[in-house]
Amino acid sequence: MLKLENETKFEGENLETVLEKAKISFKASDVDEISYKIIQEPNKGFLFGLGKRPLVIEAYPNEKYLINKVKEFLKNILSYFEEEIEIYVNYSNKILKVSLEGENLGKVIGKQGRVLGALQHLIMIYVNRMTDTKCEVKLDVGEYRKNRKRNLEIIAEQAAKKVLKTKTCVELAPMFSFERKIIHKYINFNYPKLYTVSEGLEPYRKVIIYPSKNGKKYIEN
Repeated sequence: MLKLENETKFEGENLETVLEKAKISFKASDVDEISYKIIQEPNKGFLFGLGKRPLVIEAYPNEKYLINKVKEFLKNILSYFEEEIEIYVNYSNKILKVSLEGENLGKVIGKQGRVLGALQHLIMIYVNRMTDTKCEVKLDVGEYRKNRKRNLEIIAEQAAKKVLKTKTCVELAPMFSFERKIIHKYINFNYPKLYTVSEGLEPYRKVIIYPSKNGKKYIEN
């Protein structure tokens, strides 16, 4: 269970009122966004309330809280695109998958996925400000990523063949981090004798493919 914040103690007469206090404190939309454990059972005490003690819990916002907050965050941004867009969010194993569905979503993708990449970066910043647990964010629109992955592998294949033929390095166009990872993975798996490295600063960071020798980049003089 993802823990967005350290546990906070709440106390009251019964579980319903205590969870309501936690909900208000964490600004959650519902109590199912709160995980908790009871650390003290209530006791009515004896005569005149002697020995009376409240119910005490330790509570924290969970992944449902995170998912609903991300939906709310995205809904606000996507309202500027003036399109009907469905937002689906799933969290598992420190990976937050966000999928957008709808018509005319070209504007959300942008040229070569630039808008999509920027949106993913914003979500990642938003999410990682809410938790100390580093989360990976994957944003997709329709099947854009699947198609983009196929295109990137074609680019990697062509570049690899050129490096082998010319015995010199090939520099690819600037790409987002997730695109560079696809290139690195493809080359490392299919062309283990080649060497890849990402160079430059964002947003101009790019992959360069080198011939290799003894596991290091190598260019004949």
